[in-house]
Amino acid sequence: MGTSLPMRPTAGDSLAADTALSKRYTYVVAADSSEMPHLSAEQLYDMAAAVVFPVSDTRLPIGDKTLAELENEVLPRINSDSLRLLRIVLRGAASPEGPRKFNVWLGQERAKALYDFVNSRLTTNVPDGSFYMQSEAEDYQTLLHMMRQRNDRDYGLVSKLCAIYLPQGRTEELKKVLMEQHFGLLWQRLQTDYFPVLRAARMVIFYQKEPKKESGRITQSTLSDLSNQNNLNTPGEQTRLARRELLSVKTNLLFYGVWMPGYNRYCPLPNVAVEYYPKHGHFTYGASFDCPWWQDYWAHKYFQVRNYQVEARYYLRSGDIRKNPPGQGAAFRGLYLQGYGHLGLFGICFDENRGWVGEGVGAGVGIGFVKQLGRKSRWRLEVGLQAGVFVCKYDPYQYENPVNPNYRDHLYYYKWTLEPELFKKRQYRFSWFGPTRIGITLSYDLLFRRIQKRGVSLKSYEISPLP
Repeated sequence: MGTSLPMRPTAGDSLAADTALSKRYTYVVAADSSEMPHLSAEQLYDMAAAVVFPVSDTRLPIGDKTLAELENEVLPRINSDSLRLLRIVLRGAASPEGPRKFNVWLGQERAKALYDFVNSRLTTNVPDGSFYMQSEAEDYQTLLHMMRQRNDRDYGLVSKLCAIYLPQGRTEELKKVLMEQHFGLLWQRLQTDYFPVLRAARMVIFYQKEPKKESGRITQSTLSDLSNQNNLNTPGEQTRLARRELLSVKTNLLFYGVWMPGYNRYCPLPNVAVEYYPKHGHFTYGASFDCPWWQDYWAHKYFQVRNYQVEARYYLRSGDIRKNPPGQGAAFRGLYLQGYGHLGLFGICFDENRGWVGEGVGAGVGIGFVKQLGRKSRWRLEVGLQAGVFVCKYDPYQYENPVNPNYRDHLYYYKWTLEPELFKKRQYRFSWFGPTRIGITLSYDLLFRRIQKRGVSLKSYEISPLP
């Protein structure tokens, strides 16, 4: 429901507007004519500057980034350019929790709070009736739009229920039915994933620039183009969205600084790993390969290992595409827990009398943290620690024959001095329980998947002043 507020008197003609402002901020729109198109709920959500409020609060949040942007960048620029303002659309809303009467008041007061903030900081021409205020007690229209954008699995169900109850104004019945779906789990998820964004006041500013060709006028189709830049789908179309990561390749940086005791040399451990990112859930899957292959035949020093590992990770922050849509940064990041298993083959020798050859298996758990290096960057940095058990079978060996030291054939022999027919390979066992790996890993998102979704139309409404 719209409400117009009294404005300051018009102060006269404005100077030419700097259209760079509208190129930088989607909620500042330059028009060639005073003829203004209507905004749908979807267009308002995609284009508007949003100030999100705490639960049941109507006070502007301290430290809000949008308010700081308005106060320090947008409104001073409008004032300095003396832009001729045509319309400032304000819309306050509440989420569906709580009594409807209280939600009506919340929506109105949130719109009024943003109006007071903007109006008190404008010094340029503001014609009478330029502010258009609207409130939405329980913002189901925006809820549906967000669910559709995220390809939410329950969008069809919620949309169907809204279509049944909202046209008749039966919002309390709608709320009750939603609370009963999936044994209450749907309502809990809506409260967590969507309702915090609904508690907001949103604003779009239209100003007039110098008249240009007819093709340059802002029209309803122009607004649609602006909204589509923010992933708004029009009915019947398929819109190609931003890419979603599929596979990363990584390497453990710490392994390149290894000094091998006994071998007494710098022995970097070449290693490579991959991680596969699904579209849904918390889990990712990976594999790694470590392959140091150092040798010095004349000094009888060998450090040759092949280690194969597979793992599954559980990220505490869900990477589900419905909660992390494309374009919002890396989906899988933050703290994770890990389970792994590995197979190792090794041949290690420190001098002509101390050598071991064998193979082993191990398994364990790990913990780590992943941080994306820039919101649009393909690079990530992670730190991690693994601990578990490793059990191997091995045989010691030496240089030259252990039975007859005087026989010199310059070959390596197992350390066995009994009858040859009694010898069996891998007679020794070694077990380790404790830390198995520490890493500071640099990863690069190598492969991406294209995400497509079909647009579903929502019933839009027009923003207009009360008579």
